[in-house]
Amino acid sequence: SLAGPAAPGQYAQAGPGAQGQPIGTVEVSDGDFFITRTNGTRVRGDKGVEVFQGDVVETGGNGSLGVVLADDTTFSLGEDGRLVLDELVYDPGTETGSSAISVVQGVFTFVSGQIAKTGPDAMTVTTPVASIGIRGTTVAGRAAAEGDTNTITLLADDTGQVGEISISNAGGVQVLNVANQTTQVTSFFSSPAAPVVLAAAQVQQLFGSAMQA
Repeated sequence: SLAGPAAPGQYAQAGPGAQGQPIGTVEVSDGDFFITRTNGTRVRGDKGVEVFQGDVVETGGNGSLGVVLADDTTFSLGEDGRLVLDELVYDPGTETGSSAISVVQGVFTFVSGQIAKTGPDAMTVTTPVASIGIRGTTVAGRAAAEGDTNTITLLADDTGQVGEISISNAGGVQVLNVANQTTQVTSFFSSPAAPVVLAAAQVQQLFGSAMQA
C-alpha cells in the first residue's frame, strides 16, 4: 500500500466503482491531510470524506483527523501521521468481521467498535515494531520507525471501564489491563518494555493532538 500500485494507469481505467464500498467517514478534521487511494490517486481530505479499504492517510504538520469506521470504531491521527487502512470486513447483521490498520508514524488514538468484541484477533493495529491485539477498549500510541521509540498506552473508556490489549512482536508479548498502563518498544526483535502507569498529565502531553480529534 505504501509503495503504490505497480500499474496505476491500469487501476485507474477500472473506473470510480473500483474502490468498492466505503469503510468509514472522516467526522473531524483540522489542518491538512491527504488520502492516497489504491489506484494511486492522491486527494486532499476534508470533513465528510469517505475512506476505503487500502487507503493511505497522511496528516501534515498542522493536521489531525478523526474517522468513524463501519463497525463504530473511532480512530484519530495527530500531526505528521501516516496510516494504512489495510482491511475492514464487517457484517452489521451479525456484528462480526475483521479489521487491520497499520500506523506507520505519528500519534494515534482509537476506541474499538463491534469487531473487537468478537475475539482477541478480530481487530489488530500494527506499528513498525509491534502488533496490538484489542479486546474492546480505548488505546493511545505513538508509532515510529524501527530503532525509534514506539509508545502504547491503554486508556479507560468514557464510562471508566478498562479493557485489555496485548502488544506482541518477535521479541515477546506484553499485556496491558490497567488504565494509563504504558509500554515502549524500539525494535520488532526486542520484547516490549515492562509497563508503567502514567499520570493523566503525561498522557495528555504525549497524545493530546490525537485525543482532541
